[in-house]
Amino acid sequence: LYGGNEVNARLKDGSKLDINQETNYPWDGHITLTIKQAGPNPYSLFLRIPAWTNHARVKVNAEVMNIDLSPGKYAELNRKWKKGDQVELVLPMEAQLVEANPLVEETRNQVAIKRGPVVYCLESSDLPGKKIFNVFIPSAINLKVNPIKIDGADMVSLEGNAQLIENKDWKNVLYRPLNESNITTPIKLVPYFAWGNRGHSEMSVWLPVSR
Repeated sequence: LYGGNEVNARLKDGSKLDINQETNYPWDGHITLTIKQAGPNPYSLFLRIPAWTNHARVKVNAEVMNIDLSPGKYAELNRKWKKGDQVELVLPMEAQLVEANPLVEETRNQVAIKRGPVVYCLESSDLPGKKIFNVFIPSAINLKVNPIKIDGADMVSLEGNAQLIENKDWKNVLYRPLNESNITTPIKLVPYFAWGNRGHSEMSVWLPVSR
């Protein structure tokens, strides 16, 4: 698992192994492993390449490694390691729109948004005075990453422009002609796990998509 930490262990042959990991994952896809202490024999480091990423890159001491980096598998680095060796793993993290199998009727013609391993949601706290259920996500939406702090925790939000249907009153109305009136509105998406920490709010992960 990628996260800032230190490993102090012994290998099967009894030699000491100390590794330091530095990263801001899952908000950033750059991971750096530094060998602090290693034994005299070669051994393998296995780096998990998540299924959600494409075009991962690995460098050892700034040299690009030509190894298998298939998503959903482990990349193997086998060599005689020495103190000071540095492994850099870069996992591109583009925001993606995800759709469900159309047999899942409740989410048909809707999308969820994820970036890296994190699923995002739209929370009414970020859309004051408007209904989050009137928002449509354009299939070509351009989402930008911005830092945000929620309940004292640093994370990142996704911001872009979506479509908003005019909020007409449905009181005592069951059916009416299709409402095609819409405007463009800026939206901010926050990590799903962090919703509900800024007061009472409504939230949705699955949002209608406009193709």
